[in-house]
Amino acid sequence: MDKVKILDIDNDGLNMATDGQCLYVRCMRVMYKYILTDMRLAAENVVFKKDGKARAFSINENYVFLTDFCDLYILHKNDLYISETVRLGADASSDLGVVRFDDRRAYISIRNGKMAVMDISTGTVSNAEICGSSSWDFCVTGNRIYSGTVNGELIETDIRDMHFIRCISLCKKNIYSVVCHNGMIYTVSQDTTIKIVDINNLETVCEAKKAVKGMTKILGFHNDSLVIADGGISLWDKRTLELQNRFDFPTGHFNKGVLLHGGLLIGSDYHSIYRCAL
Repeated sequence: MDKVKILDIDNDGLNMATDGQCLYVRCMRVMYKYILTDMRLAAENVVFKKDGKARAFSINENYVFLTDFCDLYILHKNDLYISETVRLGADASSDLGVVRFDDRRAYISIRNGKMAVMDISTGTVSNAEICGSSSWDFCVTGNRIYSGTVNGELIETDIRDMHFIRCISLCKKNIYSVVCHNGMIYTVSQDTTIKIVDINNLETVCEAKKAVKGMTKILGFHNDSLVIADGGISLWDKRTLELQNRFDFPTGHFNKGVLLHGGLLIGSDYHSIYRCAL
């Protein structure tokens, strides 16, 4: 697969997300918004006074939710200016992780098994304890949250009252990525295994051992393929987990600087951003 450079941007490890025809980039202290068709700069804002690598963001219909250690920054998507800053953690034992959404709420993971739930329209925040261990990733589907923990457990939570439902052990430690698709939960973990778990009974229906490496990230699905970043890109049959293709492509610091936008891969190294059609 041939990559094309679309932007020069020196960085120490950036984050990216897309929404419609726009690409959002967090690079060091600055948030940028580009028009994907021609990479024209549409907005930018210097959010932070100091550099920091423990930052990530997610986007919903109207806002960018940007985490920095214990703080949540909520930015307007149109101009990237700060709407609100909320301190959700207290110290290194309660720093923030992944942010996910449903129609009304933002769910923000906090170290050591806690989760903040924010009503987006009112800004009201409540706190819940999901489990006793931290979560690398989680997904929201219907009225359920599925969290992958550092202890290798997959935990199901009811979002209506944030109570624990059930838990299964998938590996010894570190489920890095959790994605729901067509009634199945796809995970990748430190033991280098990809697994498909039936959402109804939480039983493993398929797995590929010694398949991936490092802090692997599931990017999503393209046609009938599961797309994974682990220092490069690999495509797997989403039903059988048979390897279909593997190729070099920049995926950023710890695979955090790459995304799948339809049939287009957008990735980064420490100097540039690239695209590649699948």
